[in-house]
Amino acid sequence: MRDDSFPVEWTGRQALVAFPGHVGISNVDQLRDRLLAVINRGAAVLIADMTGTASCDHSGVEAIARACQRAATNGTRIRLAVTAPGVRRVLAIEGLDRMVPIYPSLEAAAAAGDGPGWPHGNSATVSAATARSVTPAVLWQLLDVLGDGLMLVTHDGTIGLVNRRCAEMLGYRREELTGLPVDALVPSDVRAAHQGYRAGYHREPMPRPMAERARLVALRKDGATLPVEITLSPVPTASETFVLAVIRNATEPGRRNDLLDLAQGVVADQPQVTRDLLDRVVNRLYQVGLSVQAASGLPGDVARGRLAEALDQLDDVILQIRSYAFEHPAPLATGWSAS
Repeated sequence: MRDDSFPVEWTGRQALVAFPGHVGISNVDQLRDRLLAVINRGAAVLIADMTGTASCDHSGVEAIARACQRAATNGTRIRLAVTAPGVRRVLAIEGLDRMVPIYPSLEAAAAAGDGPGWPHGNSATVSAATARSVTPAVLWQLLDVLGDGLMLVTHDGTIGLVNRRCAEMLGYRREELTGLPVDALVPSDVRAAHQGYRAGYHREPMPRPMAERARLVALRKDGATLPVEITLSPVPTASETFVLAVIRNATEPGRRNDLLDLAQGVVADQPQVTRDLLDRVVNRLYQVGLSVQAASGLPGDVARGRLAEALDQLDDVILQIRSYAFEHPAPLATGWSAS
């Protein structure tokens, strides 16, 4: 007899598995077999439609977790669509929200796209000719092409600067994130604890992962939760100490470690002159972000003046990078070299 407890709909290499009202010991074997069959068939994306699920016990969560482990091996991305608060709570308690993104609706799960990956190609060499070709637009593209999210946070927890990848992961436009409290990106049930952790980090800043456990959970604009890995590095400047967060989507398999190593290495292991350069560049970029944010609500002529100031600040950053490239021609530990 055909088992229709967990019907599957295919759209190309995307599979939609519909869950029943209850997921638990009574149907956990069918659930496990169905999910593994879809993954083994080569699905690129598996959407678990739990919008009609009112209850889920430990055995059901364990079956989903085992499927996530198989999916990570096969390269399948799993997304959960969950509407019942009780079910979301159970998944969070069991730690499943640190393994897969959980969306508040089926439409949000289906619409979630994959962000850009790490750029391909060989390591670059900075020469006099290429340095002269650096423009403000190129500098922004450099930040935006990175496969990991970057976020610069002030001492009071305000987001000062993000790159495009960070905004895409969290479902925002970049200008929406700038000026937002970083605590708004934390699920409400752990927000108070996060505020305490953040205050403690600012009292004793040091390069380190944000938590001892491997993964954390970020709250997207659409209400979905996303498993992330975060590394923090303090960036002291003349005015204050910022925190640079490198944010990685933990559901993406096989990600490279280049950017995390760079964020930790520049602050902890590179020469003092490199750390000084980082301090100056980060401070300038933060000021640019403030100028662009302020210009958005000003009259045309005034806004153009603010944007011109921002471009001047970017020119200063470019000059500092050029000077460093010429004065320190030795290859860098990350595989990039300057000559």
